[in-house]
Amino acid sequence: MGATIAQIFSGNPQNNVYGVVTGSVTCVAFPSESALLLRFKADPDNIGTFKLGAVGTGDCLWPLDAGEETGWFAPPAIEGNLAGLHSYKHQNLSGTSDYLHYWIQR
Repeated sequence: MGATIAQIFSGNPQNNVYGVVTGSVTCVAFPSESALLLRFKADPDNIGTFKLGAVGTGDCLWPLDAGEETGWFAPPAIEGNLAGLHSYKHQNLSGTSDYLHYWIQR
């Protein structure tokens, strides 16, 4: 995992929030972070597929294989709460050996 955030994402501006989560066999919500824009990227060294889903839906269906990324998108507000990273959940059947990076612009 030794890559810097600048190596993971291209064109990273200052004063944003970056983070990483490890895989989970069940769908798990992301940390509570407000965001205007979000971007996800599966670590290039992953062996499994991360799946993303929206909180309030049943499954995680949006797949990201090793090295794939989403590009920028605006998260929705859910049930009157501010839009943010917490609007999404993740799953990886490979377990904790894989990583998913996130980049938040506020």
